[in-house]
Amino acid sequence: MKAPHPEVTRVRCRARALFLLLLACSPLAGCGSVEFYERRHLAERHMLLDDGPGEAHFYQKTIYSMEGSAGGVGASAGGGCGCY
Repeated sequence: MKAPHPEVTRVRCRARALFLLLLACSPLAGCGSVEFYERRHLAERHMLLDDGPGEAHFYQKTIYSMEGSAGGVGASAGGGCGCY
């Protein structure tokens, strides 16, 4: 098999080096500090990872009513109508 032209080899080597450099620097993009006046946006309700107990109860009741099942998560048994 014929060896590639030296210019092609050089371009590939530079492209590979640039890719590896960008790959190595990409985790640094997520590092940063949050100013005190920006923290209120991170503390908003829609940024929370979990729902409150009221929302979790409403969600479970909705699922129980759709499936016709109840009692899977500590609730008393009931019918598929959503009543307890």
